[in-house]
Amino acid sequence: MTFCFITSIGYALTPFKAARGVLSRNLFTYFWFGLGLCIMFLQVWNLFLPVNFYTWVGLFPFAVYGAVKMFSDKILQDIKYPGLFPLLLLIAVFIFLVIASFDNLFNYDTLAYQFYSIKWLNSYPAVKGLGNLYSLLAYNQSYFLFPAFLNAVWGGYKGACATNGLLALVICTEVIFQNTRHLAGKEKLTFLGIFQLLFLPLCINIGVQNLSSPYPDVLVNILTFKVLSDLIKCIDNKKIAFQDVFIIAFYCTLGVVIKLSFAGVALGCFLVLITLSLSSKSLNISSSLKAIALFSLLIMPWMIRGVISSGYIGFPVSMFGFDVDWKMPVRLLKVNSDFTIGFSRTHVHGSVALAAAHGYEWLPGWIKRTFTTFGFYMPVLMFFAVCIISKFSKIKLGKLFIILSPVGASIVFWFFTAPDLRFVVFTFWGLGLASIAYFISESEYRWLKFFPLVIYAFSIAVIIKNWNNDIAPLGDLPKQQFTIITTKSGLKIRYISGNPRKDDWQISDCTLPCTVFPDTNIMLRGRDIKDGFRTIDDEYKTPALNRKTKY
Repeated sequence: MTFCFITSIGYALTPFKAARGVLSRNLFTYFWFGLGLCIMFLQVWNLFLPVNFYTWVGLFPFAVYGAVKMFSDKILQDIKYPGLFPLLLLIAVFIFLVIASFDNLFNYDTLAYQFYSIKWLNSYPAVKGLGNLYSLLAYNQSYFLFPAFLNAVWGGYKGACATNGLLALVICTEVIFQNTRHLAGKEKLTFLGIFQLLFLPLCINIGVQNLSSPYPDVLVNILTFKVLSDLIKCIDNKKIAFQDVFIIAFYCTLGVVIKLSFAGVALGCFLVLITLSLSSKSLNISSSLKAIALFSLLIMPWMIRGVISSGYIGFPVSMFGFDVDWKMPVRLLKVNSDFTIGFSRTHVHGSVALAAAHGYEWLPGWIKRTFTTFGFYMPVLMFFAVCIISKFSKIKLGKLFIILSPVGASIVFWFFTAPDLRFVVFTFWGLGLASIAYFISESEYRWLKFFPLVIYAFSIAVIIKNWNNDIAPLGDLPKQQFTIITTKSGLKIRYISGNPRKDDWQISDCTLPCTVFPDTNIMLRGRDIKDGFRTIDDEYKTPALNRKTKY
């Protein structure tokens, strides 16, 4: 139902239909574009209202119009029977991902702040100074609006826990449906087909661990794969239409508001799109201005939401701070920034992580840990192997290097910001698998007729290896014990005690307002929670607790 709802919105509102390219008349393109439009709408909605059932009502007319338009334009006639074996593979993937979504072994961040973020979104409009109450709520990630959107209909966190399962299922279905003839051995393998099929086992595996956790890295990885796939499709077509440029650029903008770690991919992709557009003369001033206006509707509310939650556009980045009364103290900003950078470099908590944010003492340990990780060294070896072999086989790699430009920009951005491999899983695999796919597509090998069998085998192997028997009720969250503290202003806050040395703070879905960072300097900005939070002093302090009641 959600797929149909979002796809209909995407079809209803897709612009530049007079400049259609190779990405149009594709249900999956309309889904991903519709997903971006939903998040755009939710960003604005939540400035004034909580994300609740009425958000669905607000979008319902667009979904109805889009559904009617798809029927009248006979878009659904493009759906063909995929063939027996692709269909059986799709059924196996569907069953596997649905069952995997019932594994309630949530990852650490989900219990530390993600469910809690969703609870705030479902309960209140954007709250000023929310980061003063609990700093992890200040991270500006619009992804959580979508799990909150699903949770508004399928409550009790059922919708939230199903979010990444839905996204993984859509991308796997897209890969299988777009390559049914390749899987059946009825069509010569292309660069795009090989690339997508090589990625299929990874797409199936994307959420094997903690698929029920509504965390943004799954969507970030999917968008990385989508951008690379669509770039390959457009470049292979040799002439890129303006609508193609717009859709890929829209994915990039969406990725940034989902999570800032996508900024490297977005920057590299924008440079490639500008170059391709200028060479193909597909740009015109009127359409470009309209596209920029649409991108602004995605970026501007995201920036406003950042300022509302913390006083900064991209907390914990210190640039672009605003002089508002709820602005988070500088020391709190620095601690969060240093911890984010330091932990990604060391995977160690506490003072060691904070120290690793400065200097390069962390580098030898990082090199040892990263260079011995399969998800790093294997795709890097694939890339260099293709470069070396191609030099002797006289295969030109110019097109490959253009496609890998977003990957290169992403790796550079990643290394200098938060070099933790979990943030760039598909980026590195994109580096390796795009290289292998390009090399195969430029070569003639008889064994390629067995390539579909290899993909079937690897896909089924991933499913069997990671089959989940630990099924629990969807959205079954652990309950946390808390203590009531009273701040200097008389505000009562629930406090969950953790282990600061291990950064063990699992707030789950504690009753609002709740924190794991108790500060008696916190006060309401008005009479109600929706008025927001601020601190009495300019500098963050860790005061003694005024404990009242234990539950």
